[in-house]
Amino acid sequence: MAAPRTKYSIQSRIRYKGNLVDVLDRIRAIRMVLMVHIEKDLGKGAELITLKVLSPYPAKKTFLALQQICTRKIETLEQMQLLNSTLTKLE
Repeated sequence: MAAPRTKYSIQSRIRYKGNLVDVLDRIRAIRMVLMVHIEKDLGKGAELITLKVLSPYPAKKTFLALQQICTRKIETLEQMQLLNSTLTKLE
């Protein structure tokens, strides 16, 4: 029997070098990520994005894991700051 999964939405500030499309595609390729949406351009090499994820884990644990996966696996992603105040459980 599969564990029940919960959908979450959160915003994140990312800093990257190189091509933004490549960074976003690599984030989208992570298994738990359902959607990545650009909210605001924060200047050269920085964006505010919204992530929607599906996970069997609690929200904070999910997003800490997501942050670690992204910063370790995506070489052109320099920083990913998750905004805890935007954490939302979706129905």
